[in-house]
This record gives sequence, structure tokens and C-alpha cells, in this order.
Amino acid sequence: MGKIISICNQKGGVGKTTTCVNLSAALGILEKKVLVIDTDPLANASTSFGFSSKKLNNPSLQHMDFTSVIRNNIISTKSPNVDLLPFIEDLNLFKRTSEVSKFNKAIQSIHKSYDFVIIDCVPFFKAKNLDILTSSNSVIIPVQCDYYALEGLHKFLKTIRFTQKNLNPDLHIEGFLLTMYNKRLKLSNQVANYMREYFNDLVFDSIINRSSKITQAPGYGQSVLEFDINSDGAQCYLLLASEIISKEPAKLEAPMIPEEKESMFNTKQLSKTTESEVMDDSIFQKVLQTTTSIEEKVIAFPKNFDSLINRQKAYVKNKLGTCYKNHLGNVWVYKINKSKLFKKKFLHIYFENDSVSHYTTKWFS
Repeated sequence: MGKIISICNQKGGVGKTTTCVNLSAALGILEKKVLVIDTDPLANASTSFGFSSKKLNNPSLQHMDFTSVIRNNIISTKSPNVDLLPFIEDLNLFKRTSEVSKFNKAIQSIHKSYDFVIIDCVPFFKAKNLDILTSSNSVIIPVQCDYYALEGLHKFLKTIRFTQKNLNPDLHIEGFLLTMYNKRLKLSNQVANYMREYFNDLVFDSIINRSSKITQAPGYGQSVLEFDINSDGAQCYLLLASEIISKEPAKLEAPMIPEEKESMFNTKQLSKTTESEVMDDSIFQKVLQTTTSIEEKVIAFPKNFDSLINRQKAYVKNKLGTCYKNHLGNVWVYKINKSKLFKKKFLHIYFENDSVSHYTTKWFS
């Protein structure tokens, strides 16, 4: 019987969807049959596999057996051994007709056909996440090694405790996953050390490093393992998949973290003088010096823009200035110096919840 793992955290932008997609792909490469379930209306897990959300407007579907509806909408992905249930609009999987939701009934039947069912949850904890935790065997909690690392964590752990005591006594924490780790940053190391000291064996040995390949892969509708199997990001998720396969479940009550600890990493002083950030700031100063008017803005393209990942819109605007196109939307476009005849290069920065999720660069004639 398959293991149902939800990837959940009350805070957005910590790597839930990225982990869902790439962990599933890694498990598939290790010859495990995996089903990915996308429950987020943004459908980012679906688009990361090259698909979009589905819209089922037939009212009669609301009265059908949801197990059959779900099975008929499962898609095979290009990742080996990985299937996808994209986010389905207008189909209320979480509407309760009894003590158990339709989703819970359906997933308990479907998971028997897979080794792992990985569920991508929405941020900003909602009732549907409670149903997902009730239906799961375990939960992976991504924690970014960055500012606001512990924000909202004490509330989420209270929710897990409530679920364990009242709704799903078999739910256990698969592990805290450290994401967006940069060994050169003092702050990343402080967050990692604190998590290991406080949560001990509940923290995965595997750490997900910051990687430009991880952020670029979704733009091509691929996991990082399809995009570049030899990259550091791909290797991180392969190690995580191996650890999960070999790990014995620890059915412990969710630990608690004091609310006052949430702000302990919320200061730029902790990493202000690191070599990495000094280099990044100098690069961006050069970028700003090369800009002209808003409409004619041309940016001197540095080696990469990894330091933008997880940054707010205000930070990006401060560093790069007003973008060339779509400043009010969630995809900002900057024109980059052209280095090929009759071609122009553009930087596309993608935002999720007002934070940078990933970026791509494209040539246009």
C-alpha cells in the first residue's frame, strides 16, 4: 500500500511546490511509482510538469463517485513512474457529506496503486489542508534557510498536534526539510544549526541548496532532474528521496516552538557582511548604473540572478529599477544587453505571493 505524504507549511515561498515536483521525480527515478496531487488553485505543480489545471463544469460530476472522477483525470507525466492529478476547478473534493470528506474516501482507495502519493498543499492554512493532513500518513515541512525562517511554524505545529489528537492519530512528521540553503551565508548556517539543535532527528540529513537549475526548470515544464540530472539541485532531491525510502517513520507528537522564537532570524545584520551578499550588491550597483529611461532600460546581465529568489517585489524594484514590461503583474520583464546581431535578450522574473519564485532568460529576434 502506498504512503501518503503531504508537503505543507503555513508560510508561502518556502519550497513546497518545488519539493513536491522534484521529490516525486526523484522517487520515480528510484523506481517508485508516484502520484502527485495538486491542490493549489495556482496549479504550479501541474505547470511544472508541463500541464495546466483542469476545468470540469459538468454539474453531474458532483454526484458521481469521486474515486472514478479522480482516476479518469490522472495524467502520465514525462518523468518516469510519475502520474499527476492536476488541480481541478469547479469540483469540490473537500466538501464534507459526512465525517469524512470526498477527498479522504477517494485517496484511501487510489493510494493502493502507488508506492507514494505526494500532495502539494496551499499556503496560508485553510480547511482543505486539515482534510489533507487527516488523509495523510506523514507530512514534510519545508523550512527555508533565510529571513523569516520560523514564521508561522508554531501555529502549524499546533495544527499538526490537533490533527494527531483528534483526527488522525497515525499522522507523523516525515521530517523538516531545509531549503534554499547557501553554505556561504552565515544566516543559512545559523538557521540550519538551530533546526538541528531544536528538532534533532526530525530534520532531514538531506539539505536542498540554492540552485539556479531548480529555479529555471519550471519555466520549461520540467523537474530539475529532467532539466539537468547532473546539477547540484537534482542530486539534492535524489539524496532526499533515498533518505525517505530508507527512513523509519517516527510517530512522535509534533514538537512545539515558542512563538517568540519566530523573529530570531529576522535581521539583515546576521548575514550583512558575507562575501556572497557583498558580491551580489556590487553586481546590482553595476546594473543600476547602466540603466537609462524606463522605456529604453537595458540591463548589464550578470552571471545569474539567484540572489533574487524569494525576494519581495520592492527589493527587486530597488535593485533593478522599474521593469520593461508588466510591472503590475506577476511576471516582470527586463531587457538585457544584446550580444547577438538582430537578437535581444530578456529576463523574465516570476512572482508567487509577491515573492520571486524563479526566473528565465529568453532570446527574441
